[in-house]
Amino acid sequence: MQRNLSREAHLWYTLTSPAYTDHAYAFLKDAYDILLACVSGHPFIGGYPPVPYWGGVVKDLLDQYPHARKMLEAGDFSGMIAFEGKLGTVPRGFDEGNMTWMGGKADLFMEKLDHAVAVAGEFWLAVVMSQRFSSAEYRNGAKDWHVCMPKDAGIVSNNIFRNHEEPIYEVIGRPAEIPEYAADPKVTCKTGEIVPWTGVWMPATGMGTAALAFARQGVQIMQPAYELAHEFDEDDYLEATKLVDTTWHPVKPTGRMIPLPPVGAADGPAVPPSAGGASGRCEAGESCPREGYWFTPAKVGSRRHFKQGETMPEFKSDYGLTIWQWDEDQSA
Repeated sequence: MQRNLSREAHLWYTLTSPAYTDHAYAFLKDAYDILLACVSGHPFIGGYPPVPYWGGVVKDLLDQYPHARKMLEAGDFSGMIAFEGKLGTVPRGFDEGNMTWMGGKADLFMEKLDHAVAVAGEFWLAVVMSQRFSSAEYRNGAKDWHVCMPKDAGIVSNNIFRNHEEPIYEVIGRPAEIPEYAADPKVTCKTGEIVPWTGVWMPATGMGTAALAFARQGVQIMQPAYELAHEFDEDDYLEATKLVDTTWHPVKPTGRMIPLPPVGAADGPAVPPSAGGASGRCEAGESCPREGYWFTPAKVGSRRHFKQGETMPEFKSDYGLTIWQWDEDQSA
């Protein structure tokens, strides 16, 4: 599996930055402006309880955001975590009510809300493991994280660039250059120790098949590395993982800027347009867009070699549509 430390670290730092969460605020503000415009044309709607209630929730979130942002700038993530949690309830609140009174603006309103939630959700995925390992019961030994946290609940392995890079840059714009990052061997933190520095961390043994970790100073213990076990869990489609207690080093910018690898590439050249798009995704029944090894979460042990133009097979399973994914590891 090809890994690019600078590329992945930059994505982790982007997702946890105030500049990124600002986009959630902007989308939410757009939605609120649409709501106010629709309400002004329908004065009677103020008597329909879901509208003033959920409209008030949105207004409160907009009012709370500047303070949450200042907290985040100061290294306190709690305000933004609370903002994300409350924001996630809003689309369903409106969707469960009658929105026909908004006319042709309803779809645009919900689209803006969904975009806000998606941005905030990416932030949450980046910090969720940090949040879970801040449990006081882990710090005082009352609970064993090896038992309670057997899997990475955030962004696993190298999925941050495989599955998240495109959505992130669709929101903020794709840069031509990113900072170069390197691990600082002079600073260490072992699994189970209190984290001494806020930022991205890498196992001392290298990137391997585990995700980088985003950890926060003083509020959590350092997590283990969640290495892929190279097999599929029988209970779900996620790759099984093994917990590795290890030493971690912080990942910091070197001060240099480097070119951002093209869409679909790790350390090598860009995936050509014929490779099924940047996502390396192909649905069952479609022609294979690129010769090589593919796999699908719909079947255990599905990895196999396809020739370009070959019809991708379908497997009946609880996962619904069979989606084939390009395997970054093309070794036989």
